[in-house]
Amino acid sequence: MSAQQAETPQCAARYDPNVPSEAPVPLPSAPLQTLAPGITFQPPLSRRGHGPGLIAFLPPSRGTIEKSTLKHLDPEPVQKWAEEGYGVVGVSDIEETEQTIAQALTLSLQCLAESPSIDIKDKIVYHAPFIPLLLNLLPSYPAIAALITHGFACSTSPIPAMAHVPKASDNPIAMCPTSTGPRIKVHTYDVASPHFVIPSSGKGSFSPSSAAMAHTRSLVFLRSHIGGPFFDIEEIWEEHTFFEFVDRSVAKTMGTMVAEPYVNHVPTMTGGVGRTALAEFYRDHFIFSNPASELVTVSRTVGPDRVVDEFVFRCVHDRMIDWLLPGVPPSGNQLEIPMIAVVNVRGDRLYHEHIWWDQATALQQAGHLPAFVPFGEDGKAKLRLPTDGYASARLLLDETAGQSNLMFGEDWGVQSK
Repeated sequence: MSAQQAETPQCAARYDPNVPSEAPVPLPSAPLQTLAPGITFQPPLSRRGHGPGLIAFLPPSRGTIEKSTLKHLDPEPVQKWAEEGYGVVGVSDIEETEQTIAQALTLSLQCLAESPSIDIKDKIVYHAPFIPLLLNLLPSYPAIAALITHGFACSTSPIPAMAHVPKASDNPIAMCPTSTGPRIKVHTYDVASPHFVIPSSGKGSFSPSSAAMAHTRSLVFLRSHIGGPFFDIEEIWEEHTFFEFVDRSVAKTMGTMVAEPYVNHVPTMTGGVGRTALAEFYRDHFIFSNPASELVTVSRTVGPDRVVDEFVFRCVHDRMIDWLLPGVPPSGNQLEIPMIAVVNVRGDRLYHEHIWWDQATALQQAGHLPAFVPFGEDGKAKLRLPTDGYASARLLLDETAGQSNLMFGEDWGVQSK
């Protein structure tokens, strides 16, 4: 969903898979390459198709989680960072010896140096589980510009480093020396496992919210030390919403999103988790079901990988709006509903949208939520509900168009008469 200041036309009657605008949009495709046993190379999976190089030393395989049990759709680190626009060498299941690590580094750096998809000279090492050995080797590899670790906060580092460390004091990795030196930034998380960013680490280890926070911090850190990749995520968001509301194309809308995206309209829990479910939602319950509407922007905040839009959604409730008021027959009323969209962008494509609004305001404007409800055991008193229809939207658009704190007055709350 978008916050555009443009009135959308009446929607098409139905989805037609045969029109040119619904031609399938291929996802970025770059086959995974095997360099040696336990070492692979994934070229960037952004639409741009090129970017910096990253070497990801991963913990031994700890099994997988069925997709149906995942709360979020985070891919494994190699794919996730490739979708961010990096060329990623993944190293796993190797012996933890200095010689083996050195061989893996040499092969990884050679691959990145020779790949035409790598356009930034400096490289990064990510998630190395054997930091003491690696730190001894780093001076011999000047192409490595930065280091990110999980579970181990090194006390010294020859290059800029960031550590993501569990708070648990009984975790032997977390008890390693930490540092607040100028070249090392340490973040702590309320998690039990150092593998909290690895989806396949299993239930109780992987933490979606902490993983998301660590990922954003890592992204900012890496960009600051290697000079990219940078994407115009505001433009990416506007492109997505153009295909939703103006072009009204399911295929093009999905073409702006990563391999496995999701949308969650929080008050009604509508949307879709995963590419297939989300495409079906857009096709059957959103793009071709919306009434003519106006979305008036109040504010926009742009971060390193998120856009937060604050806006007012205006429309006439002349049809059932599945995502907003599912199952509620059209009232014919004008709706003016304050909303917030929190949009996560991975690389140059959308990962997810969280859309928020006050459902009580929506129901009251549609004429299905009374201002008063019975109160007390005998029901003789009445409770005036703390919602006021259109007033909240109008005060949001213009702080002088109403009065704050009216609901603190005697005309609100429990009324005995």
